[in-house]
Amino acid sequence: MSSNNAFLVGFMGSGKSSILKHISQTTEINTVDLDQVVLNDNSEHVETIEEIFVTHGEKYFRSQEEKSFANIQNLSKTLISLGGGSLESTAIRTIVHQSKQSFYLQNEFINLWENIKNTNRPLVATGIDNVKMIYNERLESYEQCSNTIDMSTTSLQEASKIIVRKLGWV
Repeated sequence: MSSNNAFLVGFMGSGKSSILKHISQTTEINTVDLDQVVLNDNSEHVETIEEIFVTHGEKYFRSQEEKSFANIQNLSKTLISLGGGSLESTAIRTIVHQSKQSFYLQNEFINLWENIKNTNRPLVATGIDNVKMIYNERLESYEQCSNTIDMSTTSLQEASKIIVRKLGWV
């Protein structure tokens, strides 16, 4: 397992995928979206994350997420965007919390809800009260990351620059 990877962490709608894409397009940094790895690893069965949730349930998805995460740990100097619930896995959480290069993209719940409420994400369909409860349950784990970026006052481009500068890989 490589210990020199970096991680983007945060709730749904925090900007993880957008920041990862921006960094991928504007730097030479190697980037990986864990959700995409899960999809690639399950491509013979499903086409979307939503389909995995609907067909097999969240418990199955989390087990696949953990397997996919283990499969990419041999990468070096890679910025990995994690799913909003990835830190529910003890194995993933331990690695991320031990990293000096984990970035929590923090935002107020109401802002996150605005970003996700009209999407087809499986948890959104459960309603705002349930999603807020899940957010609150995950908050402590997110806050244990080594770096926090306040996305309520930071643009995606600014956050990308902060991450790239802190990584020092380019």
